[in-house]
Amino acid sequence: MKKQNKTTIRKKADKLLQDYIRAKHKGELCWVCGEKPIVCGHHFIYQSQSLSCRYYLPNLIPICRDCHLYAHRWQNLFSAKMTAKLGEAWLNDIEEQRKNGAKFTSEWIQIQYQILQDLAKP
Repeated sequence: MKKQNKTTIRKKADKLLQDYIRAKHKGELCWVCGEKPIVCGHHFIYQSQSLSCRYYLPNLIPICRDCHLYAHRWQNLFSAKMTAKLGEAWLNDIEEQRKNGAKFTSEWIQIQYQILQDLAKP
């Protein structure tokens, strides 16, 4: 079997993660506005800020498209709203995950991908 490069594995894992969030929260309403269907999982700690939080499920907030735009445009307001809703323990947990760090290797991404595949199984 041909070894896949890091970019290919990352793209597959990122797609699987978003598919998993949509499937897990199918029929639910946005965690922010509570009015529209969930279309994606927003990374509370951005992917660019922490590789170790990229696939960490507590870091993903299931939201609608409009609230996703709001989250990126008004990051400070969104952060305050989510921290108030989900609590300090949640925030401390994802901050701890961020501090732990991760080496973004092909092997690490492959492990994350396998974990997501296992979660997605019915």
